[in-house]
Amino acid sequence: MTYLILARDGTGRIVLKRDSEDAAEKKARELKEMGWFEVEVREDKTAPVTSAAPADRPPTLQ
Repeated sequence: MTYLILARDGTGRIVLKRDSEDAAEKKARELKEMGWFEVEVREDKTAPVTSAAPADRPPTLQ
């Protein structure tokens, strides 16, 4: 599962991705210590689900 870290500073916004919740929480803490605000961690609900090759095309042979 992928987690997003969203934060703002005085000039803009950033969105970072981490593969684990622990790593996302750690980065969020670091950003707060650096002065970023409105820092939050969310699950990435738009992450693509890994699946087989599309059914309308045969797999590529190499």
